[in-house]
Amino acid sequence: MNNKYMPDYGLQTWAYHLSMSYPFDLDYLSPDDRRYNIYVATLIPKLNIDEDSVQFFEDYIRFDVIVGTGEHTSRETLDISIFSDDMPEFDHRKFKFEYEKPRKAMVFTGWEKGPVELNLPHVYREDSKYYLDTEIVYIGQAFGEDGERLPAEELMSDPMLQKVEADILCEYPEKDLALLLLEFKSQLLEEIDSEDENLLELQEITKNPPLELNNQIMDATEAALIDYFKPEYNKKLNDKFPNVEDHGLRYRSATVQIHPDIMGLKLFSKEKTYLSNELIISSLLLSKN
Repeated sequence: MNNKYMPDYGLQTWAYHLSMSYPFDLDYLSPDDRRYNIYVATLIPKLNIDEDSVQFFEDYIRFDVIVGTGEHTSRETLDISIFSDDMPEFDHRKFKFEYEKPRKAMVFTGWEKGPVELNLPHVYREDSKYYLDTEIVYIGQAFGEDGERLPAEELMSDPMLQKVEADILCEYPEKDLALLLLEFKSQLLEEIDSEDENLLELQEITKNPPLELNNQIMDATEAALIDYFKPEYNKKLNDKFPNVEDHGLRYRSATVQIHPDIMGLKLFSKEKTYLSNELIISSLLLSKN
């Protein structure tokens, strides 16, 4: 494709799916789960269940979540149904409840198909009427050295994440470290200013969005997120920005969207607060010749 006539390309990516967990509890995900391509290390208030508050009703279970520590503690009562509408009916009063404090996981037994385990950050994010304060401190990719996607639980051995976790335990004892695992989708946005026949290639590329994700697209997405939030530990650990190489497509900009409203999160860093459905735009990601 002749660069002289080549149009500008804009890359748009958006978070399509999210999971939230403590780093030590990632093995609750399937060992084969390789959907996630960006992980975000965050600080959240400490969450704990008041075990004495747990009540069982026919259609739901009620309990209090204690949010925060010390004078910043608050309490919220949640009503949760273990089964969604498309699941078989089950009397929740038949459940037995255990709370695994180190993992902050709720384990319900009594169902014939086996125990049901619920991750507390996930439950609170889904069912609380308040957005969870979520401070972004580090952003990285869930890829191995050979470019393959990692199962989520393998992130626990990521050396960079281990450094962040060790620092967090010392510097922020009143907070917990939680990971957001993000799955992105993407598409190209183009500005065509030529009628050259070489644009037929562009039409072939863009006629069936979304694009298939690759390392270049994730480099661009990660770079835009880091540039926007400027996370504390990306700077402290001198983590270099991704090297976005030109493989034939000239990106004019990268636009990233996270949709925190859907996620039930208030996302911010020391540098930036993310507004509802804001577009994160990183211009001139690749230099033009």
